[in-house]
Amino acid sequence: MIRETVLNTIREHHLIEKNQHIVIGLSGGPDSVCLFHVLQNLAKEWPLTLHPVHVNHKFRPGDAESDQAYAEQIADEAGCPCRTFVYDCSKIAAEEKITSEEAGRKVRYQAFAEVAAEVAAEGIPRENIKIAVAQNADDQAETILFRILRGAGTDGLSGISYRRFDEYGNEIIRPLLDVSKAEILAYCTEHDLRPCIDHTNLEPIYARNKIRLNLIPYLEKEYNTNIKDTMIRMGKTASVDKDFLWRQALETFADLVKEKSENSVLMDGAKLRRLHRAVRQRVFAKAFHSIGLTEDLAFIHFDGCEEIAFHPKPSARFDLPRGYYLTKVYDDVKAARAAPLQTRTVHVAVLSKEDYEKRKLPKDKHAVFDYDLIRAAFGENAEAQITLRKRMAGDFITIFGGKTKKLQDYLVDRKIPKDERDSVELVAINREILWILPHQGRGRYAARYKLCEDTKKVICIEINC
Repeated sequence: MIRETVLNTIREHHLIEKNQHIVIGLSGGPDSVCLFHVLQNLAKEWPLTLHPVHVNHKFRPGDAESDQAYAEQIADEAGCPCRTFVYDCSKIAAEEKITSEEAGRKVRYQAFAEVAAEVAAEGIPRENIKIAVAQNADDQAETILFRILRGAGTDGLSGISYRRFDEYGNEIIRPLLDVSKAEILAYCTEHDLRPCIDHTNLEPIYARNKIRLNLIPYLEKEYNTNIKDTMIRMGKTASVDKDFLWRQALETFADLVKEKSENSVLMDGAKLRRLHRAVRQRVFAKAFHSIGLTEDLAFIHFDGCEEIAFHPKPSARFDLPRGYYLTKVYDDVKAARAAPLQTRTVHVAVLSKEDYEKRKLPKDKHAVFDYDLIRAAFGENAEAQITLRKRMAGDFITIFGGKTKKLQDYLVDRKIPKDERDSVELVAINREILWILPHQGRGRYAARYKLCEDTKKVICIEINC
Protein backbone atom coordinates (compact mmCIF):
# COMPACT_ATOMS: atom_id res chain seq x y z
CA MET A 1 0.00 0.00 0.00
CA ILE A 2 2.69 2.51 1.01
CA ARG A 3 4.80 1.64 -2.01
CA GLU A 4 1.94 2.46 -4.38
CA THR A 5 1.15 5.68 -2.51
CA VAL A 6 4.78 6.80 -2.67
CA LEU A 7 5.02 5.92 -6.37
CA ASN A 8 1.89 7.94 -7.08
CA THR A 9 3.29 10.91 -5.15
CA ILE A 10 6.60 10.67 -7.00
CA ARG A 11 4.87 10.57 -10.39
CA GLU A 12 2.26 13.23 -9.67
CA HIS A 13 4.81 15.74 -8.37
CA HIS A 14 7.76 14.70 -10.57
CA LEU A 15 9.98 14.01 -7.58
CA ILE A 16 12.30 11.30 -8.92
CA GLU A 17 13.31 9.99 -12.31
CA LYS A 18 15.27 6.91 -13.30
CA ASN A 19 19.07 6.87 -12.87
CA GLN A 20 19.09 9.72 -10.36
CA HIS A 21 21.14 10.03 -7.17
CA ILE A 22 19.13 10.41 -3.96
CA VAL A 23 20.71 11.89 -0.84
CA ILE A 24 18.40 10.59 1.88
CA GLY A 25 18.18 11.71 5.49
CA LEU A 26 18.40 8.57 7.66
CA SER A 27 17.81 9.39 11.32
CA GLY A 28 17.04 5.78 12.24
CA GLY A 29 13.45 6.64 13.22
CA PRO A 30 10.34 5.07 11.66
CA ASP A 31 9.78 7.70 8.97
CA SER A 32 13.29 7.76 7.52
CA VAL A 33 13.73 3.97 7.83
CA CYS A 34 10.44 3.43 5.99
CA LEU A 35 11.45 5.87 3.23
CA PHE A 36 14.89 4.26 2.93
CA HIS A 37 13.33 0.80 2.60
CA VAL A 38 10.80 1.96 -0.04
CA LEU A 39 13.49 3.73 -2.08
CA GLN A 40 15.79 0.69 -1.79
CA ASN A 41 13.13 -1.44 -3.47
CA LEU A 42 12.42 1.24 -6.04
CA ALA A 43 16.15 1.56 -6.77
CA LYS A 44 16.23 -2.01 -8.04
CA GLU A 45 13.70 -1.22 -10.76
CA TRP A 46 14.48 2.33 -11.90
CA PRO A 47 17.53 2.22 -10.99
CA LEU A 48 18.59 4.78 -8.36
CA THR A 49 21.76 5.43 -6.36
CA LEU A 50 21.09 6.12 -2.68
CA HIS A 51 23.37 8.21 -0.46
CA PRO A 52 22.11 7.87 3.16
CA VAL A 53 23.11 10.65 5.57
CA HIS A 54 22.82 10.48 9.35
CA VAL A 55 23.12 13.52 11.61
CA ASN A 56 23.88 13.01 15.30
CA HIS A 57 22.66 16.16 17.05
CA LYS A 58 24.09 15.10 20.44
CA PHE A 59 20.74 15.85 22.08
CA ARG A 60 20.36 12.47 23.81
CA PRO A 61 23.72 11.10 25.02
CA GLY A 62 23.81 7.35 24.61
CA ASP A 63 20.55 7.11 22.65
CA ALA A 64 21.96 9.39 19.94
CA GLU A 65 24.96 7.09 19.51
CA SER A 66 22.66 4.04 19.35
CA ASP A 67 20.59 5.73 16.64
CA GLN A 68 23.78 6.50 14.74
CA ALA A 69 25.01 2.91 14.96
CA TYR A 70 21.63 1.58 13.78
CA ALA A 71 21.46 3.97 10.80
CA GLU A 72 24.99 3.06 9.78
CA GLN A 73 24.23 -0.65 10.15
CA ILE A 74 21.10 -0.73 7.95
CA ALA A 75 22.84 1.46 5.35
CA ASP A 76 25.83 -0.91 5.23
CA GLU A 77 23.52 -3.93 4.98
CA ALA A 78 21.83 -2.28 2.00
CA GLY A 79 25.19 -1.69 0.34
CA CYS A 80 24.89 2.09 0.72
CA PRO A 81 27.58 3.34 3.14
CA CYS A 82 26.20 6.03 5.43
CA ARG A 83 27.76 9.50 5.72
CA THR A 84 27.57 10.52 9.37
CA PHE A 85 27.82 14.05 10.75
CA VAL A 86 28.05 14.92 14.44
CA TYR A 87 27.04 18.38 15.70
CA ASP A 88 26.66 19.78 19.20
CA CYS A 89 23.30 21.41 18.49
CA SER A 90 22.76 22.66 22.03
CA LYS A 91 26.01 24.60 21.78
CA ILE A 92 25.11 25.91 18.32
CA ALA A 93 21.69 27.01 19.56
CA ALA A 94 23.24 28.92 22.47
CA GLU A 95 25.89 30.58 20.29
CA GLU A 96 23.48 31.62 17.56
CA LYS A 97 20.59 32.45 19.92
CA ILE A 98 18.16 30.09 18.19
CA THR A 99 16.10 27.17 19.47
CA SER A 100 17.60 23.69 19.59
CA GLU A 101 15.00 22.63 16.99
CA GLU A 102 16.18 25.38 14.64
CA ALA A 103 19.80 24.42 15.21
CA GLY A 104 19.02 20.77 14.44
CA ARG A 105 17.21 21.65 11.24
CA LYS A 106 20.01 23.96 10.16
CA VAL A 107 22.78 21.39 10.54
CA ARG A 108 20.72 18.62 8.93
CA TYR A 109 20.24 20.55 5.74
CA GLN A 110 23.86 21.67 5.80
CA ALA A 111 24.90 18.02 5.94
CA PHE A 112 22.54 17.05 3.11
CA ALA A 113 23.86 19.91 0.96
CA GLU A 114 27.46 18.90 1.66
CA VAL A 115 26.85 15.34 0.49
CA ALA A 116 24.95 16.59 -2.57
CA ALA A 117 27.97 18.75 -3.42
CA GLU A 118 30.27 15.73 -3.06
CA VAL A 119 28.09 13.75 -5.46
CA ALA A 120 28.09 16.66 -7.92
CA ALA A 121 31.89 16.84 -7.65
CA GLU A 122 32.00 13.29 -9.02
CA GLY A 123 30.51 14.57 -12.26
CA ILE A 124 26.80 13.95 -11.61
CA PRO A 125 24.66 16.81 -13.03
CA ARG A 126 22.88 18.80 -10.32
CA GLU A 127 19.48 18.11 -11.86
CA ASN A 128 20.10 14.38 -11.30
CA ILE A 129 20.70 14.79 -7.56
CA LYS A 130 17.77 14.98 -5.13
CA ILE A 131 17.66 15.30 -1.35
CA ALA A 132 14.87 13.14 0.11
CA VAL A 133 13.48 13.79 3.58
CA ALA A 134 10.77 11.85 5.37
CA GLN A 135 8.04 14.26 6.45
CA ASN A 136 4.66 12.51 6.38
CA ALA A 137 0.97 13.38 6.26
CA ASP A 138 0.76 13.78 10.05
CA ASP A 139 3.65 16.24 9.88
CA GLN A 140 1.72 18.14 7.24
CA ALA A 141 -1.38 18.43 9.42
CA GLU A 142 0.68 19.49 12.44
CA THR A 143 2.57 22.08 10.40
CA ILE A 144 -0.61 23.68 9.05
CA LEU A 145 -2.20 23.80 12.50
CA PHE A 146 1.00 25.26 13.95
CA ARG A 147 0.99 27.97 11.28
CA ILE A 148 -2.66 28.78 11.91
CA LEU A 149 -1.76 29.41 15.55
CA ARG A 150 0.99 31.76 14.41
CA GLY A 151 -1.29 33.69 12.03
CA ALA A 152 0.15 32.49 8.74
CA GLY A 153 -1.07 33.74 5.37
CA THR A 154 -2.05 31.70 2.32
CA ASP A 155 1.49 30.56 1.61
CA GLY A 156 1.91 29.30 5.16
CA LEU A 157 -1.45 27.52 5.15
CA SER A 158 -0.35 25.51 2.10
CA GLY A 159 1.90 23.59 4.48
CA ILE A 160 4.97 21.57 3.54
CA SER A 161 5.67 21.47 -0.19
CA TYR A 162 6.38 18.22 -2.02
CA ARG A 163 9.49 19.77 -3.51
CA ARG A 164 11.52 22.90 -3.02
CA PHE A 165 15.02 24.20 -3.69
CA ASP A 166 17.50 25.13 -0.99
CA GLU A 167 19.87 28.09 -1.06
CA TYR A 168 22.48 26.01 -2.91
CA GLY A 169 20.11 25.03 -5.69
CA ASN A 170 19.53 21.46 -4.42
CA GLU A 171 16.05 20.04 -4.93
CA ILE A 172 14.55 18.72 -1.69
CA ILE A 173 11.75 16.17 -2.09
CA ARG A 174 9.23 14.61 0.32
CA PRO A 175 7.93 11.31 -1.08
CA LEU A 176 6.11 10.32 2.16
CA LEU A 177 3.92 13.41 2.36
CA ASP A 178 0.77 11.47 1.46
CA VAL A 179 1.47 8.64 3.93
CA SER A 180 0.15 8.74 7.50
CA LYS A 181 2.21 7.96 10.59
CA ALA A 182 -0.01 4.94 11.31
CA GLU A 183 0.72 3.54 7.85
CA ILE A 184 4.45 4.06 8.36
CA LEU A 185 4.46 2.22 11.69
CA ALA A 186 2.45 -0.63 10.17
CA TYR A 187 4.90 -0.83 7.25
CA CYS A 188 7.89 -1.03 9.63
CA THR A 189 6.18 -3.85 11.55
CA GLU A 190 5.23 -5.72 8.39
CA HIS A 191 8.82 -5.62 7.09
CA ASP A 192 10.45 -6.20 10.50
CA LEU A 193 12.46 -2.97 10.22
CA ARG A 194 12.67 -2.21 13.97
CA PRO A 195 13.45 1.52 13.82
CA CYS A 196 14.72 3.54 16.75
CA ILE A 197 12.20 5.46 18.82
CA ASP A 198 13.07 8.97 19.99
CA HIS A 199 11.25 9.13 23.32
CA THR A 200 11.52 12.93 23.42
CA ASN A 201 8.90 12.93 20.63
CA LEU A 202 6.50 11.52 23.24
CA GLU A 203 7.10 14.37 25.66
CA PRO A 204 5.29 17.75 25.37
CA ILE A 205 8.53 19.76 25.58
CA TYR A 206 8.42 21.48 22.18
CA ALA A 207 5.60 23.44 20.55
CA ARG A 208 5.28 20.84 17.79
CA ASN A 209 5.13 18.03 20.35
CA LYS A 210 2.40 19.84 22.27
CA ILE A 211 0.34 20.15 19.10
CA ARG A 212 0.80 16.45 18.31
CA LEU A 213 0.29 15.12 21.83
CA ASN A 214 -2.22 17.56 23.31
CA LEU A 215 -3.97 19.83 20.82
CA ILE A 216 -4.76 17.41 17.99
CA PRO A 217 -6.18 14.70 20.31
CA TYR A 218 -8.32 17.37 21.98
CA LEU A 219 -9.62 18.66 18.64
CA GLU A 220 -10.31 15.10 17.48
CA LYS A 221 -12.28 14.37 20.66
CA GLU A 222 -14.22 17.62 20.99
CA TYR A 223 -14.61 19.07 17.49
CA ASN A 224 -13.59 16.98 14.49
CA THR A 225 -12.52 13.35 14.50
CA ASN A 226 -10.93 13.89 11.09
CA ILE A 227 -9.06 17.09 11.98
CA LYS A 228 -5.81 15.85 10.36
CA ASP A 229 -7.51 15.16 7.03
CA THR A 230 -9.29 18.52 7.30
CA MET A 231 -5.97 20.33 7.77
CA ILE A 232 -4.43 18.48 4.84
CA ARG A 233 -7.38 19.29 2.54
CA MET A 234 -7.16 22.95 3.53
CA GLY A 235 -3.44 22.87 2.78
CA LYS A 236 -4.06 21.47 -0.69
CA THR A 237 -6.65 24.20 -1.38
CA ALA A 238 -4.28 26.90 -0.16
CA SER A 239 -1.49 25.37 -2.24
CA VAL A 240 -3.53 25.82 -5.43
CA ASP A 241 -4.11 29.51 -4.60
CA LYS A 242 -0.46 29.93 -3.67
CA ASP A 243 0.67 28.42 -6.97
CA PHE A 244 -1.56 30.76 -8.99
CA LEU A 245 -0.52 33.89 -7.11
CA TRP A 246 3.17 33.04 -7.38
CA ARG A 247 2.89 32.43 -11.11
CA GLN A 248 1.33 35.86 -11.46
CA ALA A 249 4.02 37.42 -9.28
CA LEU A 250 6.94 35.81 -11.13
CA GLU A 251 5.61 36.85 -14.54
CA THR A 252 4.99 40.37 -13.25
CA PHE A 253 8.38 40.62 -11.53
CA ALA A 254 10.21 39.99 -14.81
CA ASP A 255 8.31 42.91 -16.37
CA LEU A 256 8.90 45.26 -13.41
CA VAL A 257 12.68 45.00 -13.12
CA LYS A 258 14.49 48.02 -14.50
CA GLU A 259 17.94 47.36 -13.04
CA LYS A 260 19.39 44.36 -11.22
CA SER A 261 22.69 43.80 -9.45
CA GLU A 262 24.04 41.44 -6.83
CA ASN A 263 22.84 43.74 -4.05
CA SER A 264 19.71 45.42 -5.39
CA VAL A 265 16.68 45.27 -7.65
CA LEU A 266 15.11 48.46 -9.01
CA MET A 267 11.45 48.05 -9.96
CA ASP A 268 9.06 50.22 -11.92
CA GLY A 269 7.10 52.00 -9.20
CA ALA A 270 4.05 52.89 -11.26
CA LYS A 271 3.53 49.31 -12.45
CA LEU A 272 4.19 47.97 -8.97
CA ARG A 273 1.52 50.17 -7.43
CA ARG A 274 -1.07 49.01 -9.96
CA LEU A 275 -0.79 45.38 -8.84
CA HIS A 276 -3.19 43.67 -6.46
CA ARG A 277 -1.66 43.62 -3.01
CA ALA A 278 -1.57 39.79 -2.96
CA VAL A 279 0.61 39.80 -6.08
CA ARG A 280 2.63 42.85 -5.03
CA GLN A 281 3.64 41.24 -1.72
CA ARG A 282 4.96 38.22 -3.59
CA VAL A 283 6.86 40.52 -5.93
CA PHE A 284 8.52 42.05 -2.87
CA ALA A 285 9.36 38.55 -1.61
CA LYS A 286 10.79 37.56 -5.01
CA ALA A 287 12.87 40.73 -5.20
CA PHE A 288 14.43 40.13 -1.79
CA HIS A 289 14.88 36.43 -2.48
CA SER A 290 16.82 37.29 -5.66
CA ILE A 291 19.40 39.21 -3.60
CA GLY A 292 19.70 36.72 -0.76
CA LEU A 293 16.87 37.24 1.76
CA THR A 294 15.14 33.86 1.55
CA GLU A 295 13.32 33.86 4.90
CA ASP A 296 12.44 35.99 7.94
CA LEU A 297 9.76 38.01 6.11
CA ALA A 298 6.54 38.36 8.09
CA PHE A 299 3.31 40.37 7.81
CA ILE A 300 4.86 43.39 9.52
CA HIS A 301 7.60 43.49 6.87
CA PHE A 302 5.18 43.30 3.94
CA ASP A 303 3.08 45.98 5.61
CA GLY A 304 6.14 48.21 5.78
CA CYS A 305 6.95 47.52 2.13
CA GLU A 306 3.40 48.50 1.17
CA GLU A 307 3.80 51.82 2.95
CA ILE A 308 7.05 52.57 1.11
CA ALA A 309 5.64 51.68 -2.31
CA PHE A 310 2.94 54.33 -1.88
CA HIS A 311 4.97 56.84 0.16
CA PRO A 312 5.00 60.41 -1.21
CA LYS A 313 8.65 61.03 -0.29
CA PRO A 314 11.07 60.14 -3.14
CA SER A 315 13.61 58.50 -0.81
CA ALA A 316 11.41 56.89 1.88
CA ARG A 317 12.95 53.72 3.33
CA PHE A 318 11.91 50.68 5.38
CA ASP A 319 14.51 48.41 7.01
CA LEU A 320 14.10 44.63 7.03
CA PRO A 321 16.09 41.91 8.83
CA ARG A 322 19.82 41.31 8.24
CA GLY A 323 20.63 44.64 6.58
CA TYR A 324 18.05 44.46 3.78
CA TYR A 325 15.74 47.37 3.03
CA LEU A 326 13.13 48.72 0.61
CA THR A 327 13.41 52.30 -0.57
CA LYS A 328 11.80 54.72 -2.98
CA VAL A 329 14.10 55.95 -5.73
CA TYR A 330 12.10 58.94 -6.91
CA ASP A 331 9.03 57.24 -8.45
CA ASP A 332 10.52 53.73 -8.52
CA VAL A 333 11.02 51.19 -5.74
CA LYS A 334 14.22 49.35 -4.90
CA ALA A 335 14.84 46.24 -2.83
CA ALA A 336 18.43 46.21 -1.62
CA ARG A 337 20.92 45.05 0.94
CA ALA A 338 23.84 46.93 2.44
CA ALA A 339 26.84 46.46 0.18
CA PRO A 340 29.69 44.50 1.77
CA LEU A 341 32.55 46.60 3.04
CA GLN A 342 35.41 46.85 0.56
CA THR A 343 39.00 47.02 1.73
CA ARG A 344 40.54 48.99 -1.10
CA THR A 345 43.46 51.38 -0.99
CA VAL A 346 44.93 54.02 -3.30
CA HIS A 347 48.31 53.81 -4.97
CA VAL A 348 49.74 57.27 -5.60
CA ALA A 349 52.71 57.76 -7.93
CA VAL A 350 54.53 60.92 -9.06
CA LEU A 351 55.62 60.50 -12.68
CA SER A 352 56.86 62.54 -15.55
CA LYS A 353 54.15 63.30 -18.06
CA GLU A 354 55.96 61.21 -20.66
CA ASP A 355 56.20 58.14 -18.36
CA TYR A 356 52.52 58.44 -17.53
CA GLU A 357 51.53 58.55 -21.21
CA LYS A 358 53.64 55.45 -21.91
CA ARG A 359 51.70 53.44 -19.33
CA LYS A 360 48.39 53.74 -21.25
CA LEU A 361 46.31 52.99 -18.17
CA PRO A 362 42.65 51.95 -18.65
CA LYS A 363 40.14 54.79 -18.59
CA ASP A 364 38.04 55.07 -15.40
CA LYS A 365 40.56 52.86 -13.60
CA HIS A 366 42.81 55.72 -12.59
CA ALA A 367 42.92 59.49 -12.13
CA VAL A 368 45.74 61.85 -13.08
CA PHE A 369 46.39 65.45 -12.06
CA ASP A 370 48.99 68.15 -12.62
CA TYR A 371 51.57 67.66 -9.88
CA ASP A 372 52.54 71.35 -9.60
CA LEU A 373 48.94 72.52 -9.37
CA ILE A 374 48.18 69.96 -6.63
CA ARG A 375 51.29 70.91 -4.70
CA ALA A 376 50.53 74.63 -5.01
CA ALA A 377 47.09 74.04 -3.50
CA PHE A 378 47.97 71.53 -0.76
CA GLY A 379 51.69 71.87 -0.05
CA GLU A 380 54.81 69.91 -0.87
CA ASN A 381 53.57 66.68 0.76
CA ALA A 382 50.23 66.78 -1.11
CA GLU A 383 50.49 63.20 -2.39
CA ALA A 384 50.75 61.90 1.18
CA GLN A 385 47.42 63.56 2.05
CA ILE A 386 45.43 61.73 -0.62
CA THR A 387 42.89 59.30 0.83
CA LEU A 388 40.15 56.97 -0.39
CA ARG A 389 36.96 57.40 1.62
CA LYS A 390 33.20 57.89 1.60
CA ARG A 391 31.44 61.25 1.72
CA MET A 392 31.65 63.68 4.62
CA ALA A 393 29.87 66.93 5.47
CA GLY A 394 31.30 69.87 3.54
CA ASP A 395 32.72 67.86 0.62
CA PHE A 396 33.01 69.72 -2.70
CA ILE A 397 34.55 69.30 -6.14
CA THR A 398 35.81 71.89 -8.61
CA ILE A 399 34.07 72.04 -11.97
CA PHE A 400 34.86 73.91 -15.17
CA GLY A 401 35.42 77.63 -14.93
CA GLY A 402 37.05 77.34 -11.51
CA LYS A 403 33.69 77.02 -9.76
CA THR A 404 33.03 74.57 -6.95
CA LYS A 405 30.07 72.33 -6.43
CA LYS A 406 28.87 70.67 -3.24
CA LEU A 407 29.15 66.92 -3.44
CA GLN A 408 25.54 66.62 -2.22
CA ASP A 409 24.34 68.73 -5.16
CA TYR A 410 26.43 66.72 -7.60
CA LEU A 411 24.96 63.43 -6.36
CA VAL A 412 21.42 64.79 -6.54
CA ASP A 413 21.98 66.14 -10.07
CA ARG A 414 23.32 62.73 -11.12
CA LYS A 415 20.19 61.13 -9.60
CA ILE A 416 22.27 58.88 -7.39
CA PRO A 417 19.66 57.28 -5.06
CA LYS A 418 19.81 58.54 -1.50
CA ASP A 419 20.46 55.04 -0.11
CA GLU A 420 23.56 54.71 -2.34
CA ARG A 421 25.19 58.07 -1.71
CA ASP A 422 27.07 56.94 1.38
CA SER A 423 28.62 54.07 -0.61
CA VAL A 424 30.09 56.27 -3.39
CA GLU A 425 33.89 56.11 -3.17
CA LEU A 426 35.90 59.31 -3.27
CA VAL A 427 39.56 60.23 -3.55
CA ALA A 428 40.12 63.44 -1.63
CA ILE A 429 42.47 65.74 0.21
CA ASN A 430 40.68 67.09 3.26
CA ARG A 431 37.19 68.18 2.08
CA GLU A 432 38.15 68.72 -1.58
CA ILE A 433 37.25 65.83 -3.88
CA LEU A 434 39.80 65.01 -6.54
CA TRP A 435 38.04 62.00 -8.01
CA ILE A 436 34.52 60.61 -7.67
CA LEU A 437 34.95 56.98 -8.60
CA PRO A 438 32.57 55.47 -11.18
CA HIS A 439 29.11 54.78 -9.74
CA GLN A 440 26.24 54.07 -12.12
CA GLY A 441 28.35 55.27 -15.02
CA ARG A 442 31.54 57.28 -15.36
CA GLY A 443 33.31 59.00 -12.52
CA ARG A 444 34.17 62.69 -12.21
CA TYR A 445 37.53 64.43 -11.83
CA ALA A 446 38.35 67.79 -10.26
CA ALA A 447 38.73 70.26 -13.16
CA ARG A 448 41.11 72.57 -11.26
CA TYR A 449 44.07 70.18 -11.53
CA LYS A 450 43.67 68.73 -15.00
CA LEU A 451 46.70 68.28 -17.27
CA CYS A 452 47.67 70.96 -19.76
CA GLU A 453 50.42 71.63 -22.31
CA ASP A 454 52.69 73.03 -19.59
CA THR A 455 52.34 69.96 -17.35
CA LYS A 456 55.72 68.35 -16.65
CA LYS A 457 54.96 66.00 -13.75
CA VAL A 458 51.74 64.26 -12.78
CA ILE A 459 50.19 62.62 -9.76
CA CYS A 460 48.72 59.29 -10.89
CA ILE A 461 46.16 57.63 -8.59
CA GLU A 462 45.19 53.97 -8.98
CA ILE A 463 42.85 51.87 -6.84
CA ASN A 464 44.16 48.64 -5.31
CA CYS A 465 41.40 46.07 -4.77
